Amino acid sequence: MVMGYRVGIDVGGTFTDITILDEKTGKISAIKIPSTIEDQSIGVINGLQKMNTSFPLEEITYMIHGTTVATNALLERKGAKTAFITTEGFRDILYIGRQTRPHIYDFWAKKPAPVIPRSDSYEIPERIDFAGDILKPLDKMKAIEVIEKIRQKNFESIAVSFLHSYINPEHELKMRELIIENIPDVYITLSSEVLPEYREYERASTITINAYLQPPIKRYMSRLEDRKNQLNIRPKIHIMQSNGGIISIENASNQSVRTIFSGPAGGALLGPFIAKQVGIQDVITFDMGGTSLDICLTRKRQLRITNESEIDGLPIRVPMIDIHTLGAGGGSIAWIDAGGILQVGPESAGATPGPACYKKGGTLPTVTDANVALGYINPNYFLGGEMQIDLNLAKQSIEKHIASFFNIGIEEAAAGIIDVVNSNMIRGMRVVSVEKGYDPRNFTLIAFGGAGPLHAAAIARELKMPQVIIPPNPGNASALGFLLSDVRYDYVQTYIVSDKHLEIEKFAQIFDKMKCLAYKDLKAEGFQKQEIRLIYTIDMRYLGQSSELNIPIDFEVKTQEDIQKIVETFHQFHEENYGYRMEDEEVMFVNFRLAAIGEVPRLIKTPQPLEDKDPSKALKGTRKVYLEGNWIDASIYERKKLKPGNYIKGPAIIEEYGSTTLILQGMDSEIDAFENIILKFE
Repeated sequence: MVMGYRVGIDVGGTFTDITILDEKTGKISAIKIPSTIEDQSIGVINGLQKMNTSFPLEEITYMIHGTTVATNALLERKGAKTAFITTEGFRDILYIGRQTRPHIYDFWAKKPAPVIPRSDSYEIPERIDFAGDILKPLDKMKAIEVIEKIRQKNFESIAVSFLHSYINPEHELKMRELIIENIPDVYITLSSEVLPEYREYERASTITINAYLQPPIKRYMSRLEDRKNQLNIRPKIHIMQSNGGIISIENASNQSVRTIFSGPAGGALLGPFIAKQVGIQDVITFDMGGTSLDICLTRKRQLRITNESEIDGLPIRVPMIDIHTLGAGGGSIAWIDAGGILQVGPESAGATPGPACYKKGGTLPTVTDANVALGYINPNYFLGGEMQIDLNLAKQSIEKHIASFFNIGIEEAAAGIIDVVNSNMIRGMRVVSVEKGYDPRNFTLIAFGGAGPLHAAAIARELKMPQVIIPPNPGNASALGFLLSDVRYDYVQTYIVSDKHLEIEKFAQIFDKMKCLAYKDLKAEGFQKQEIRLIYTIDMRYLGQSSELNIPIDFEVKTQEDIQKIVETFHQFHEENYGYRMEDEEVMFVNFRLAAIGEVPRLIKTPQPLEDKDPSKALKGTRKVYLEGNWIDASIYERKKLKPGNYIKGPAIIEEYGSTTLILQGMDSEIDAFENIILKFE
């Protein structure tokens, strides 16, 4: 096999991060460049061209890209003009939704608007029942009439979701044929292909979002591929999915909804990787970039994959890593609300104009400005000195908008900004831990992102977490996480049946159909059958319940007795999650799921021998920093000069390209054999 460079590219709201793995030596390098929000592909290409000064682009062997194009297009409502076609009588399904009210006591709460207005929703006479039997054939004349209306309005994309198409897609397939005959150049999304499972509202919401995002994602992917080819980069780009797996750029274009949490997934993958490195089980990843904070809890080195999520209040039912995201990043803007209370975020200054200290026209104070004003960030060593930032502009912004309002000093105002954003992030940490029954005191915090290592110590101290781990190149850690991912395709088929009536032949038939699709898709990705790993799970519940538990099947199912073993596993899971079991109740099998994984070569890091504890060779000097209400001297260290075994006592700061680590008073830190910084409280 030809050895070269594996490249992970993570586009964030402020910076585009590129991590390069030299397959010959195992060395990992990092590049950061400002994101180009108007067209992310420009920033990606700029980063690759910068990379070309040290790493020959023609020697790239593998590329993985995480993008926020889908997320931004959805949140900003900048998707394609899309039509929705459904069964007659169900035109309002996107607007009726569910009775769930997240803010039950808020009289002014507003339901999130679907991405498709009611005027662009159409219905066709047809009906298939829950068993897949056709009750009313598709009305071809009415269908053609609706298609003509859509053609005249110049829709770019069409979402088709008929009732019970998950069990029988015949009418959706006929509808696609009619659309292609009359509007050959329109994008088409069928619910039976993107999400063949029951619950009509969630299915309709998911596929309308897919249809809404498909054209802008396709255009972005095409631009990126064209620009990459102009640089003579040979390998195709793979795209990170929300589930932590990667797919081809073509499939990412067709199933755009699977890329909504593309970027944060890379950081989450670092959790089990580092946990295995240092020999621990339970971790929480803390990925704080310029725009947002992404938090993910990993227990027993296993990421939790959820099939139920939402963005901007809209449900999305595709597999994704269970990540909690907050509008808390280095670029989060500090402001005073109507009640005179200091708030931070969720609005961000982004890459342009950016924080005031960036000297790009930003005037509002941000978390980064506060960190600069408090002495935590060295203005002359931002991005290793590549980007100069202005301490005076940071102070002026904080003075004008915060300090003058409260009639306090700049350092007090800056410290207040840090306290507020830390409080916001601590609440987010409790969402993934305490609110789900986990004690954060039993977890290690793994912090990365450009801003994560600055705030991690304070977060861990408040939550009484035992230690903090800062991996090498934390500012580019998510891009490194991409290089830990495998190719992954997920399949689902709804078949609702009681355990008393599920026959082994039907069980095998459902999974065999999905296995055929899996082998076909993974073969197209270059994997042979023996290189593909299959993961079987089933969504199950007791008769009468409205939600399911996802039950793993880790043994071969050949007999009816094996099905009863699955039922027993469900009882165990139910008791673990809810504290009780009901063995006399019927158990319902609902959704049959298959994950097909093609494993890529593993990233292996070799532990280095530990040297002595003395870090003096990395000492750059001291700097005044504002901690706990006072200006004190803190030792400043250069991370790339620190060696495994070195020990540092706080207060101290470790500087490196892309990030800065703050070590508080009362903390010890050491460099382990994998060059991680391990922070612990005395």
